[in-house]
Amino acid sequence: VNNAMEFCNNFEQERLRTESFVKLLTDLDLFEVREANFTPRNADGSAAPAQKLAEYFAVSEDKLKALPAEKLVELRDNGALGQIYAHLVSLLGWDRLIAVALQRANQAPAAANA
Repeated sequence: VNNAMEFCNNFEQERLRTESFVKLLTDLDLFEVREANFTPRNADGSAAPAQKLAEYFAVSEDKLKALPAEKLVELRDNGALGQIYAHLVSLLGWDRLIAVALQRANQAPAAANA
């Protein structure tokens, strides 16, 4: 029971921390809507129409760069700037994630036919 209570308390603390971080980014107007798209290939190898896989909010690098120097210093000093850069780096993984998902999806029918 104590472990369950500790887990719940930790979860709530992290939820509040996340909520505070999102509010900070929203107050600074750093979010923009982005889309994750996939362009499949036709049987002849040509590009098929792109398909939208997801729509999500992400930090805009342009908006981040446009912040006044004192805001960047404040973000650095409160630890938020490192988290923002970690978020931006994680966005680079979308293409790899889509490729892995497609590879697995293509392997599933082959395994079913074996």
